[in-house]
Amino acid sequence: MKEYRARKAAYAQAITRALPDIRLPAPGVRPWLLGAARFLAWPYVRLAQGNSAIDIRGSERLVEAFRAALAKETRLIIAFRHPYGDEAQVLAWLFLCGVEKEARRLGVRLPRRPHALFVHGYEVPRWSGALVRWMLPRMGAMPVHHAKIDREGMARIRRAIEDGDYPLALAPEGQVSYASDRLPRLEQGTMRLGLAAADDMAKKGREEPVLVLPLSVHRRCAARSTASLGRLIAALERALGFPRGVSQDTVGDRLRKARDELVSRAERFYGLSPEALSPLEKRIAAIVLKAVECGERILDIQHRPEALIDRVYGIRQKGWDLIYLAGDPRTLPPVDRALADRRAAEAWYAMRHMELADLSWYFRADLPCPSAHTTDGGAISAELIEYAQNLWDFANRLMGGAISGRKNVRPHASVIIAAETINLSARLADYRSDRRLCVARATADLAAAYTGCIEEFKHG
Repeated sequence: MKEYRARKAAYAQAITRALPDIRLPAPGVRPWLLGAARFLAWPYVRLAQGNSAIDIRGSERLVEAFRAALAKETRLIIAFRHPYGDEAQVLAWLFLCGVEKEARRLGVRLPRRPHALFVHGYEVPRWSGALVRWMLPRMGAMPVHHAKIDREGMARIRRAIEDGDYPLALAPEGQVSYASDRLPRLEQGTMRLGLAAADDMAKKGREEPVLVLPLSVHRRCAARSTASLGRLIAALERALGFPRGVSQDTVGDRLRKARDELVSRAERFYGLSPEALSPLEKRIAAIVLKAVECGERILDIQHRPEALIDRVYGIRQKGWDLIYLAGDPRTLPPVDRALADRRAAEAWYAMRHMELADLSWYFRADLPCPSAHTTDGGAISAELIEYAQNLWDFANRLMGGAISGRKNVRPHASVIIAAETINLSARLADYRSDRRLCVARATADLAAAYTGCIEEFKHG
């Protein structure tokens, strides 16, 4: 298929050679690079990402959180939702340009020009291009492992929370969640890190409170996005080999047919008996489980009684560790190099199963209700567009692709909603009494803040 072949990302092509791991320099902000990023941020999010506008809600909360943090009156963690995969670029514009713009509008004087330090997974510089690998550490971004102990990465993040010059920005969902109108899951790491930092600072006699600012990211599409959606659905139908021609079916009917066919083909691929009368959620859950088991079997990972998404993380971690080696594989004797290459190739194919399970774990089986297919202005609803993008992703992952093959419907307007900050330092008595319970309650409060933002977006 033309669209599939055209993708240039190395991650979508089979890796058959073991590679030396990517070495990133120590994170450190380069002021001249921030200046260049401020100049290029809006052209990038507009032209490369298709953003026609960025609507900021809760500007007073956002600006005040940055003002206090930049003045060293508080320590700030920005906890942003991660439903689309490219929020970091939009949020980079927000931190570099949008906060300053809103501060001027509100008549607030910031102590200095704003910025925020992103936390990202170690896999990002591995599958992204050379430019991203070069920029991340020079913008102060900090890598961390998801599925294995990373004391160095955690210590670096703690130092940034307690003593860094800029706020820290991270996604409590842990990875892309593929759902902006609901909250599939939150990891407790954000609140655990923040509370530990607040406790450590209090023991040192420091009075700055540690605050968490929840940011929820959403999209709206205009009527002129319909053509882009049509091209996406047509590409999906071509991938499935559906007859060409102008379909008389509605958008919802076309997506439903494609979804049913994709689920059936995934079942056949994994040797599952098609159960047409079973709920789709049950059928997709069986696909996810089978994909995880296949990935674990290839990598010789022993099944452990943990959540499926954690098993997905385990496959991803071991797969990358077999592809990117700590030493230089070019120095190995021929036999050892050949074996390392074979293990890398097997790891790559194991990760194809992982990528399908990763997307499908979050995938909403049912289409949005028909009443939600269009807006009052006649545009296709954001929920339906998101569903179409995820359905394309399902096909792409089944073909062996990854998030690099995700397609955006454009143009769209991004909506960023800032909720009330959560004061972690005010919870230290509870934290010292029962750390686990305090972290769980703080995470629940963060989830409630996100849910409130979702409702505001839906009804605003």
